[in-house]
Order: sequence, then C-alpha cells, then structure tokens
Amino acid sequence: MDSQDQYEALLKAWGFEDRSVERQARRAKIARAAKIVLSVCKDMILHARKPRSHATSH
Repeated sequence: MDSQDQYEALLKAWGFEDRSVERQARRAKIARAAKIVLSVCKDMILHARKPRSHATSH
C-alpha cells in the first residue's frame, strides 16, 4: 500500500469521500451553461444594434 492508498483509507475511515469527479463534472456543466449564456447575450447585443441609415442634423 503506497502513501496515496493510505491517505485514501484514512479519509474513508474518517468518513470523507472523494468527490473530485463529481466536482469536475459540476464545474464542466456550469462552464457549458455559462458559455451558452454568453453566446446568447453576445448574439442579442450584436443583433439589437440598428444600423443608422440616415443621420439627423436637427
């Protein structure tokens, strides 16, 4: 048993669980959602601009 196995066995004995895979999946899901939101916002901003077809000189 190497030190990593001993460390994991000790954490398990204390009631801790390795949740690194779950955390990584949650972060990836949040990153995907943020990317989608950013893309939608960017599209809304770019398409919301109305080109000036004529300038008013009042």
